[in-house]
Amino acid sequence: MTSAVQSRVALPERLTALALLGLAFLLRIPYVFLYRFNSDEPQHLHVVWGWKHGLVQYRDLFDNHAPLFHLAMAPLLALAGERAETLFVMRLSMLPLWLAALALTFTIARKLYDKRVALWAAVLLSVHFGFFFPSLEFRTDVLWAVVWLSALAVLAGGPVTFGRALGVGMLLGVALGISQKTVLLVGSLAAATALTLALTPGTRRQLSGRRVAVQAAAAAAGFVVAPLLLSASFWAAGALGPLWHDTVQHNLLAGMGQRLSAARTLLFPAGLCLVLLLARPMARSADGDRVRSLRLLLALTAAIYYLFLLCFWPFITAQNWLPIDPLIAVLAVAGLGAWAKRRGDATAPATVLAALLVAELAVVIFRGPVWKNRAAPQVSLVRETLRLTEPSDCVIDQKGETVFRRRASAWVLESVTMERLHRGLIPDTLPEDAVAARCCVATIQDDRFTPRARAFLERNFVRVGQLRVAGTLLGEPTGDLRPIAFTVAIPAQYAVVSESGEVGGKLDGSPYRGPRGLAAGAHEFVPETPTGPLATVWAPAAAKGFSPFPPWNVAR
Repeated sequence: MTSAVQSRVALPERLTALALLGLAFLLRIPYVFLYRFNSDEPQHLHVVWGWKHGLVQYRDLFDNHAPLFHLAMAPLLALAGERAETLFVMRLSMLPLWLAALALTFTIARKLYDKRVALWAAVLLSVHFGFFFPSLEFRTDVLWAVVWLSALAVLAGGPVTFGRALGVGMLLGVALGISQKTVLLVGSLAAATALTLALTPGTRRQLSGRRVAVQAAAAAAGFVVAPLLLSASFWAAGALGPLWHDTVQHNLLAGMGQRLSAARTLLFPAGLCLVLLLARPMARSADGDRVRSLRLLLALTAAIYYLFLLCFWPFITAQNWLPIDPLIAVLAVAGLGAWAKRRGDATAPATVLAALLVAELAVVIFRGPVWKNRAAPQVSLVRETLRLTEPSDCVIDQKGETVFRRRASAWVLESVTMERLHRGLIPDTLPEDAVAARCCVATIQDDRFTPRARAFLERNFVRVGQLRVAGTLLGEPTGDLRPIAFTVAIPAQYAVVSESGEVGGKLDGSPYRGPRGLAAGAHEFVPETPTGPLATVWAPAAAKGFSPFPPWNVAR
């Protein structure tokens, strides 16, 4: 790589960069089908499913994310249909957003530096494992990052006029409609703007107080457009209160997050001092120059956002970095270019960049080995749910992982909800909810459930594959065929089965010859002949060949 100020990129270099971009794109295709599903993905898709079926987010089903992403994806789900393979279709919809993020990164870098920096920043971002995997997943954060980058591209496009400030503000308002974490981005951008003006007296002298005030007012006016429109829409649907509760009140919980939060908070002033120290040389060269001041602004925005996340945000996850990784890629490549210019040597920076690209690709391949199908369990779960249940049935799951069915309990068991349950701030009513909804299907994964909910499922459900259904393992009858007592928690139709199928006998004193509706409470069964182990099973599951006896992966 040669000097960062040289705009012409030779054909071999362009072809190399394009080949690497093509490799990154092709590498994403198998990962769409093989990379493990994050628990957020089916949660988001379940909300999209709700919109498709006329359910209003927050009012009719709980969700603690902003709504625009789910609304935007509902038409695609309507086209794709409710199939297990739809999980892949929705993941594929992230590919255009990934390409848009690369294109916007190129645009921002091209406006602030040159074509070479822009090209290699896009390449570096395309293979960076921290961006590669979260942007592969079906999640709000991907669209959020793209809208944020769009705002930065508008900001970098020319002098900050009233119209440009209004446009940036409107895009940031749309970003807020996608993710509440936009508050962090806007706070970082505002703080970085103040610091840029403070560190560059020449730039500050070029701007009158009135001009700054007008531009700030334009940005603020644009920022509230999307939130006001969304609020009006939810108010009209009778869901403004639930929107506020689920997205704001629910998420604000003191004492959440990682340990040593006090120590993390104390890191902020020290980190900010370090950032200001490192920014001084950049500020001296930027003073009075619009483009260099924008470079400083974006560098400070990235650094302050990093500090905000590290010091104040309760949960630091991979997707939190999606909007800031493109800026880091631009700054990294530009820094290598500046190093090359100072040294007068293109070889060393090019070697560093090549080594960095190889390392990133290696991490991508070994962190998510493409030769292992880790997506299969989630796809099988949805497939079994669709096979076992009817659209009118409900399920007990943790975060909507069964996707295309109503949930018995309103709460989505994400981190904040689990903490609220643990503190007793919301009632632990899953058993009561299941009984009230006569819900006879549950997932086997229950690590997020409370001990009370797990105990209820263990007592009143039996495993039939990747799911559980209402029923009880009765054990093996004694030789003298004594009555076997059992209880039912959920009123429903039940069948009595053995490993070889249904059995005969007496159920509650009357002949049993097939599935029967049982009320909640105590019951007893007397087999007519000695058999192997017996179980009561929700009758629709037995009729479809689902067995409570191993091997569970084979529905008979």
